[in-house]
Amino acid sequence: MRKPADRTFRPGRTAALLAALALLAPGCTTARNFKERVSSAAKPILSSSYNDPEADQKLAAAEQLYQSGDYKQALGQFRTLADNQSNPKELAERARFMQGECRYQLGHYPEAADTYHKVLLDFQSGVYRRDCCARIFQICDYWLDDFRAELERRSDEKGVMRWRPSWPHLLDRSRPQVDQEGYTLEALQRVHTHDITGPTADKALFWCGYVNFIRGNFSEADQFFSQFCELHKDSTLLPQAMAFAIQAKNNATGGASYDGRKCAEALHLVSVAESSVPELANDPAMAEKLTRAKFAIRSQQAEKDFRMAEYYERTGHPGSAVFYYELVRRRYAGTKYAEAATENKERLVRLMQEGRPEPGNDPFAIAQAKFNELFGRNKPVDEKDRVRTDPSLIPAGGSPVPQPQPIGGGVPQQ
Repeated sequence: MRKPADRTFRPGRTAALLAALALLAPGCTTARNFKERVSSAAKPILSSSYNDPEADQKLAAAEQLYQSGDYKQALGQFRTLADNQSNPKELAERARFMQGECRYQLGHYPEAADTYHKVLLDFQSGVYRRDCCARIFQICDYWLDDFRAELERRSDEKGVMRWRPSWPHLLDRSRPQVDQEGYTLEALQRVHTHDITGPTADKALFWCGYVNFIRGNFSEADQFFSQFCELHKDSTLLPQAMAFAIQAKNNATGGASYDGRKCAEALHLVSVAESSVPELANDPAMAEKLTRAKFAIRSQQAEKDFRMAEYYERTGHPGSAVFYYELVRRRYAGTKYAEAATENKERLVRLMQEGRPEPGNDPFAIAQAKFNELFGRNKPVDEKDRVRTDPSLIPAGGSPVPQPQPIGGGVPQQ
């Protein structure tokens, strides 16, 4: 059985109905004033842009809360002032920066770094640009403590230090939840991008290259260190960055079988370092590193040319093989490849003088010989083919090439 409707008199509904009728009544001054009051009261809630005549007083009150150590209460007021797009630019920038400061003081470093980055994006030429970059670098330096501790703990390992995943920091608001190292590198790149001439720009770029170098990402490390050597020539970290750039370029090639232009760039950078960076040339330890790097680069170049000579010898081109062996012998004297190239060159020259160079095992030559055998290229050609191929057999005033016929089989035009 259906329950009867509730007919109880409710004064709240009646008052709301009368207020709605008053708002809809045209020409009523009271209704218009009431509508304006409701709109002004609801606009800060429904919109992010509204005229706030008390914005300066609210900013001063929020800063007093910050000075007194009540960062949570000040954080909400600074956020409200910064989100209001109708506030003056200087006031909004100050409020957004202080919002990041509150989060920094509370230890919410990932949120603080994002807030500082928002300041850099919204106010690219603002007065707090350098302060935001300095704060972001301080946060990244705190996160890099874990990387430095891991580097010291795994110092006995040889080769690159691979990244190992860690448990998410669910209760630690001072670190990113996941991928702390990737988040750190991204924040450091923001510091260098937004303040390329600032006091922390060179350090941020150096750490980006160093972390990638330790992890074995030599292409990325080469990019960061090469950019460092080009943009921060007055930095105190230039000698170390140049040494790492040389090693990263040499390791980024992937070996002698790949493109050797990175080796050439590394060798050029070695000569630049020896002539223009006295810290590298005068320091015995750094000079020894440069010498080892130069030997490694030349050894990789020698291996590349030596393998090219072996390829020509293997495919049955003794002349080209002799040329490359001689190139290795002259250009890379003192390496093991120079000695091997000398022996191989003398052997090939002796065989060529005897008239029996080694034919090699060229797959293309084998395929060509098989093709000739299958299709009878070694058989004598008939008279018709000889006319097409031998110009001396073309009759006078004629042409062995047939004339084109008209479409449809008509009579050729004279």
